[in-house]
Amino acid sequence: MKRIHYASGSLLTGDEIADAVVRFAATLATNAAAAEVRAPAILDNGDIGETLLLLGPASQILAETEKFDGAELHADDFVADLDKRMDAFGPQRATFVHQGTDELEGLDIDLM
Repeated sequence: MKRIHYASGSLLTGDEIADAVVRFAATLATNAAAAEVRAPAILDNGDIGETLLLLGPASQILAETEKFDGAELHADDFVADLDKRMDAFGPQRATFVHQGTDELEGLDIDLM
C-alpha cells in the first residue's frame, strides 16, 4: 500500500493506484492541464471509499510505501481509465510552421 501526500492531507491506497495517480499528475504537468480524479482509498475507519483530487500543473504530490494490515487495494478499471486519459494527450511532437515565426507568441524554438 502507498500513502499519497497531497496539499495538506493524505490518502492510503493501493500501489498500482498510487503509481497511476503520480504518472497522471506528471502527464498533466507536462501538458499544462488540470483534471479531477476520484481515487479509491482506504478511509480512516478502514472502509474502502473514494477521494476527490484536483491535479494540475502545480500539483506537488508524494507517494510512499506504508504498512497496512488489510488486503492490497486494487482498482484495475481506475488504473486503466487513467492510462487511457494519459494516452489521449499523445506524444509531444514539434509541428511544421508554414510561415514565419515573428508573429507567434510563446514560440519555443527548441521544439522546432
